[in-house]
Parts: sequence; structure tokens; C-alpha cells
Amino acid sequence: MKIEDVIAAACEELQVSYSENAMWFKVLVNQVLKTFRSGENLRYFTATDEVIDYRLPLPEGWVKIIEVRTCEGAKYCEHYDYEIQNDHVIFESALNIPDGSKFVIEYKGFPVDQSGNVYLKDQWERMLVEYRDWE
Repeated sequence: MKIEDVIAAACEELQVSYSENAMWFKVLVNQVLKTFRSGENLRYFTATDEVIDYRLPLPEGWVKIIEVRTCEGAKYCEHYDYEIQNDHVIFESALNIPDGSKFVIEYKGFPVDQSGNVYLKDQWERMLVEYRDWE
């Protein structure tokens, strides 16, 4: 099941427009997923991406960052070298990390498909719709 399916179900239940509410509902569903840290649902992943303006985008479905390092193996420490804000690693500007620098991110998260859609268990639909209704 995709997040969009949950959003559609919530819109139907609340009898509101999907197009007008989808972005906000997606934020709420992602909040639930970030706090729903059941060990049986999370997997270990590794991703590589590039820095732009001292920011490294985090992969879809991430929940917990295990390690951030350069492709050459130099490790960076959270709270000293970077902070996590929204869906980005924000490096300290004093590190002078140039745009285009590649980093490896090891993380725990939910499985995603090739389009970056998080796979949700079918039995979570009710929980996520109800959270949206409660919010």
C-alpha cells in the first residue's frame, strides 16, 4: 500500500478534496511513520547522494540515521558536524564541504519502491487514517 492510498482513504472518510489536502495529509502520515519505530517494520539501508548548499538530502522512508560518511570513509558526527532538519543533513558551514561532494548514508527505515514510495502494511491503513482524522 502507498501513502497516496492512505491519503485517498482519509479524504474520502472526511469528505474533503484530495487535491487540496494531499500535501498536508502526507506530512501527517510521515510524522506517524517517523514515530512508529517498530523493530519488525524497519530495515537497514545504504544510500549515496550529493551535497548542495551544505545540505544532504535524506532518502525516502528514513527513520533513523546510523552513519554519515564520505565515499572515502571519513565519518561525520551528528550534533558536531551536522544536524538533521526535516529531510536533510545540514552540515556545519565551517566544514566548507563543496557542492557535489558525495556522501554515504546508512540508516534504518521503511522499504521503498523504485519511485521512492514507502511500502505500508495494509493493516496500517486504519491507524494512519484515524490519526489524520484525529489531527
